[in-house]
Parts: sequence; C-alpha cells; structure tokens
Amino acid sequence: MAGDQIQPALKLNRFSKKHFVEQHLSHSVRLLPPYILNKKIVYHGTDHKLNVLSRGPRIVTIHDMQPFVDQWLDRDFARKRREILTRTFKSNPDKIIAVSHFTKNEIIKYFPAMESRIEVVYHGANFETKVVPNESNQLEKKINGKRFLLFIGNIEERKNIINQLKAFAFLKKENPDLLFVIAGRPGFHYQNIEHFINAFEYKKDVLLTGYLNETEKEFALKKTSCLMFATWYEGFGIPVIEALAVGAKVLISHAGALQEIAGDYCESADPTSPEEMALAINKLLKEKESSTIANLAEWKKSWSWEKAAKETLKIYSQFE
Repeated sequence: MAGDQIQPALKLNRFSKKHFVEQHLSHSVRLLPPYILNKKIVYHGTDHKLNVLSRGPRIVTIHDMQPFVDQWLDRDFARKRREILTRTFKSNPDKIIAVSHFTKNEIIKYFPAMESRIEVVYHGANFETKVVPNESNQLEKKINGKRFLLFIGNIEERKNIINQLKAFAFLKKENPDLLFVIAGRPGFHYQNIEHFINAFEYKKDVLLTGYLNETEKEFALKKTSCLMFATWYEGFGIPVIEALAVGAKVLISHAGALQEIAGDYCESADPTSPEEMALAINKLLKEKESSTIANLAEWKKSWSWEKAAKETLKIYSQFE
C-alpha cells in the first residue's frame, strides 16, 4: 500500500481545525464522510474512537486503558472515556493496535473477546530537532549552569509528581544546588500538586516552565542530570525514548509499560517510595557515563516513527 493512498480526514465538527492539523502532519486533510461509505477503504481511528458508519475494514489504536483503572482522572472524564472505549470494542473492530504489550494485556483484562484482534505497534519518537533560527532559550538562563532534574509531560496526579518532589527533597541534603525543572501544562488534579509545591521546603528550587520550545526542550534533555519519569501508569512513555536518544539518564517506575519500553537502559524505583527513587537518582548522579546503550544509532532506528508506520502499513495490507 503506497503512502499516497493514506488520507488524513476530519469529521465535519472538527473540520475548522483543518489548517492546524495540516501544519502538524505536513499533509492535506479532507472531510471524512465521502470516505467512510467506501467498502474498499480502510478506516483507522488513531485515538480510541471508531466511526460506526464506516463501511470498510476498521482499525483502532488504543493508547491505554487508564479510565478503567478508576484512578488519577476526573470522574466525569473517566466515565465518558470508558463509555467511548466500550462502544469502540462493542462495535466489532477488525483490528486493534495497542501501543505496547502492557496496553494489549490491559485491553484483554477488560475485553477478553478482543484478544485475537490485537496487534502491538510501538510508538516512535522524533529524533531530529526542528531548528528554529534565533529561538530563545529562557530555560538555560534560569538554570544558570546548575545541575537539574527534569520532568516533561502533563502535570497531573498520574505522573506521580508529589512523590518525585519528595525524592528531590532527599537529594537536596547532599546536593544543595540541584534544581527540579517541571515542564508541561496543568492536568487532572493539578491543584493538589500546586498546593504541595506552595508549601514545599525547596519551592524556590522547583521551576515550573510550562511548555518548552524546541530549543529549550533539546537543551533540557541533553543537559539534565536525570529525566524523572517514575509515574503511576503509562501506556507507552515517549519522553523516556526521547531522553535516552540524546544520552540522558532516566528514572522510571515499575508501573505500566515503562519497564517493557526501556527497562534495560534506565534506573527504576517503586513509585510509592521517594526514598527508593532518591537512592536510584543518587546512583545516576555519581555515574560519569551518560548512556548505557551500546549502539545508539541502531537503537534509535528501532524506535523510529518510520518503523511504526511500516508496521501499521502491514496491518492495512491484510485488507487489500
């Protein structure tokens, strides 16, 4: 199946976002309705949803089953997402793409009848920085040459930010100049994290940056002493792959897909134990070498979006 046979499409109520999507994909976007009526066209819902009116083979990508865990999300949001996922599975998809074996097993736990339809296609990561001429790097100025820990992602309860901050507090006793950079936007139950930081002993050493531009993100990943990603639940974990690709040291938890994705190359800790996290990070801070990946170039090929696309095309080709 040739690449020019793949057509991004939007529903009518989303078509006003056409230009934004085209800019992101570098590809023209068309209106969905004409396509879903053609029985020869494969319909791929890339984020949990399927169009029940589509006549051809139907494929859906499932990133995680977190709404069924009933933790860390807003209750109304979780309920609505459970309803969407349930409709998706009950609408009899021809294939289900899970982004990890962990996610595959989670789907089977809640919808065992789907097992034979699931194929695992790992996400990729962007390894080429989009250089923006004269783009500012305010983060480098704020860091001012100090060592820092880094978290990138939505600032929400699922990311276990509070326990990671507690681990940071243990480390501050031996590393008084260490900073903690938290980059991302507020997510579910952010107010609990905000209250904790406001009362935190080392509040002045915690930098909440919001989104980082490409220059700042590249700087952060390359210069951090450790990417903090000891989260409660992950269907995949793209920031871990991005960090390892530039030789950064990474702390992950034992939870979710993280061990499956990168357990051989990261330090890991119990997400309930700030003390264990601190011990693992302290070990990383004392190590001189930055990466344990022997052949980084080959490793990056195994986690490229090109590989993910080829594996997805193989699934499409089953319906030719």
